[in-house]
Amino acid sequence: MSFIKLAFKNLLRHRIRSILTLTGITTSVAVLFSVLSFNRGFERGLERELERTGIHFMIVPSGCPHEVASLVLHGAVIPKFLDLKVMEHLRNVREIELASPFLVGQIPNPEKGRIDLIYGLEMKHLRRLKPSWKVIGSIPESDNEVIIGAEIASHDRINIGDIINYPSVKRTFRVAGILERTGGQDDAFIYMPLKSAQDLFNRPEGSTAIGVRVSDPANLNKVIEELSRDIPGIQIVTMGQVMNSLSSLASSGKVLSLSMAVIAILISASGVMNSILMSVFERTQEIGMMRAVGASRFDIFRIILKETVILTLTGGITGIFLANIGSGIIEFFVRKFIPYVPSGSMISFEPELAALCIFFSLFTGILSGFYPAWKASKITPIEAIRG
Repeated sequence: MSFIKLAFKNLLRHRIRSILTLTGITTSVAVLFSVLSFNRGFERGLERELERTGIHFMIVPSGCPHEVASLVLHGAVIPKFLDLKVMEHLRNVREIELASPFLVGQIPNPEKGRIDLIYGLEMKHLRRLKPSWKVIGSIPESDNEVIIGAEIASHDRINIGDIINYPSVKRTFRVAGILERTGGQDDAFIYMPLKSAQDLFNRPEGSTAIGVRVSDPANLNKVIEELSRDIPGIQIVTMGQVMNSLSSLASSGKVLSLSMAVIAILISASGVMNSILMSVFERTQEIGMMRAVGASRFDIFRIILKETVILTLTGGITGIFLANIGSGIIEFFVRKFIPYVPSGSMISFEPELAALCIFFSLFTGILSGFYPAWKASKITPIEAIRG
């Protein structure tokens, strides 16, 4: 216990240096924890988003699976269209419980000076396709009614019963419902009946994709094989494939961010070594005197090593604390630069993850302090006399 007190006193001698070293450790551990926590949250959020779709697979025009992944999760606009004659075949497949087409597109809104994102779907299937949605008002019952995403409603101060006008196609729509904020891309769309969207984009028999749900998931592969064999010009993508596709897109970003966090840890470890080593050089006479009055080399080694443990442990705990306090700010900036981030909180406190980060920081700190501690333990009493 006396060695720990002595280590504390030694650190407090040069407070500015200790604070700067501590700041480096705190920052690096906060970055490491944030990256690891965000990656875990991203995967959980992605699984949650896919479960919320209420479907087992998508039928889309042949193309890039990355586009399909974007389409499934946040309504990407794809220039290819499916002919709804495909629906005739789907109705004859006994294992299919639900087959619902939808059409995604863009249309100018001159009144607001922007491009509106339109999502047309069969409103009778809305509850099954979007089971997590909460709609204020009602679901459209006629072709001239729409649901407005929370982001649009908030930005334009739209209320239920308001009218949206598209003079370029001579159509007006009444707001029947407003989608409660989901925290995802759904908040930025205007949802209308499929037939209205088809008229709007002059695609009377077109759709961007068809969402399919089978009655028994055990028959999923059988149904996919049958459809792929019998219907030319389509691509079938399961929700698992969508997740793998998005995960592969995000993996490069994960590796980069994790590399940056590890580099930050190594830089802070160098700072710890430099700080403790400077302290050892400044205390050469003092350490020599300690040796002269009976302190062993191992005693000196322990004192110096405890200083690094105190620094890294304090910095690690503080870093975890700050990462959780500032998680909202971190997520805000991440969502600005990453094309797709699932809704909900990505960074959350996980005891095992926090312990892992603190342990890594402590282990790195001990390695950094090993050389200064060894250097200090080699100081002899004669060096104090010479000083």
